[in-house]
Amino acid sequence: MRISLNLTRLMVLLMCLGSPTFVWSQGIGVQALLVQYQVISEHPSEQGFGLPLDVISDISKKRLSADVFGVIEIPYTSLAGALGNPDNWCDFMPLTLNIKACTTQSSGKQTQMTFYAGRKFYEPPEKTYALGYDYQLVANTADYMEVTLSAEKGPFGTKDYQITIEATRVGNGSFIRIHSSYQPSVRSRMGTSFYLATLGHGKVGFTVTGKKANGEPVYVGGVEGVIERNAMRYYLALKSYFDTLGLPEDQRFEARINNWFDLTEHFAIQLHELNKTEYLVSKRKERKNQLNLQKMLNGKTRQIKS
Repeated sequence: MRISLNLTRLMVLLMCLGSPTFVWSQGIGVQALLVQYQVISEHPSEQGFGLPLDVISDISKKRLSADVFGVIEIPYTSLAGALGNPDNWCDFMPLTLNIKACTTQSSGKQTQMTFYAGRKFYEPPEKTYALGYDYQLVANTADYMEVTLSAEKGPFGTKDYQITIEATRVGNGSFIRIHSSYQPSVRSRMGTSFYLATLGHGKVGFTVTGKKANGEPVYVGGVEGVIERNAMRYYLALKSYFDTLGLPEDQRFEARINNWFDLTEHFAIQLHELNKTEYLVSKRKERKNQLNLQKMLNGKTRQIKS
């Protein structure tokens, strides 16, 4: 996928626009979002559902990070309201292959979310890694919102996990940025190298690095490909959540898992892993596990209300 605006250029534009007040967040702010929207609207990619869509990855520092910029066809006020309730995150994040369940719990003004992370096929919660994130609604105004999830430690010595969603209004819809990053460890780098040499060999991301002789794009591979695929799965999960929000509540889950799989097949070169039946069966089992986990937590702590 074409890279319309790399992070260096984006920072230069931010300087031209005026530096925002520094806060402890992973957000780039409403002005930078609107600049990115304008740029990719003027140069739409070939694979974007007819909407502005772009992917950026960065492994130049100690952190590995990826960003997806895209349009969600829902009014900004509806999107901001939904993302401002952490319970709703557990309706879209587990649509992705590696998140097997999600729970939320609160204590005073603090909210923690737990993602049960595992492999792409079905796994019960006890065989996964429970990664606890602190949920923070950083900003929520009439035209800009930011939610950041942060976790100090992860598996295999990894640390400083960040998932950030920013949004602003564009026309009758919303333009969002999904940021995902973490700091790898020596052990995790070794594991990633082994994966890329075996099961992950030949897998690619979305950034176009060149053209083949027949004109077909050459996509980035390696670590960049890994983190770009993960970030895109988050974006498609969020899109699936809002695509199905208008359905009766008892029909949403089935619609979402079907929609998410179909959206990923639009990017089959990058995202295809399982056949649809295997994915659907796995997600139905994992959903039941998630509901049971949340019920157990609700017996000990007050459930968050919207």
